[in-house]
Amino acid sequence: MTTQQLALDVDGTPPAPEQWGVVVDEARLYSIGGAPTDWWTTSAAQFQRSGRLRHLTTLIIGGSVELGPFDLDDATFARDHLVENGVRPELATVRRWTEQPHLPGCRKGAPCRLCTPTTTEQDGAQPS
Repeated sequence: MTTQQLALDVDGTPPAPEQWGVVVDEARLYSIGGAPTDWWTTSAAQFQRSGRLRHLTTLIIGGSVELGPFDLDDATFARDHLVENGVRPELATVRRWTEQPHLPGCRKGAPCRLCTPTTTEQDGAQPS
């Protein structure tokens, strides 16, 4: 018995792999205080050095940062690791990574119209 294998010739480029991030609400974390805050301060510095931390918003007492990009399994692992070290689950959320970060409170998977610069901002032209 012989088997035959057919190769599919699909034109185009393969889709980009999905990337995910973990958003940490530092402002609330620092306002709560305690051991999780101390642990996060050290961990955040390590993420910063590795280039996997970006600031979404900055306030006097913290702000909001995003760890990533990761694949979904790694993002879930990172979030679970934060929770295991005392960070409250509502302060660390997994969401889709976008090259342009969303504004705080935006829950969309792709940049929404509020998170995307207008054409005049992109071209550097001054609005009249």
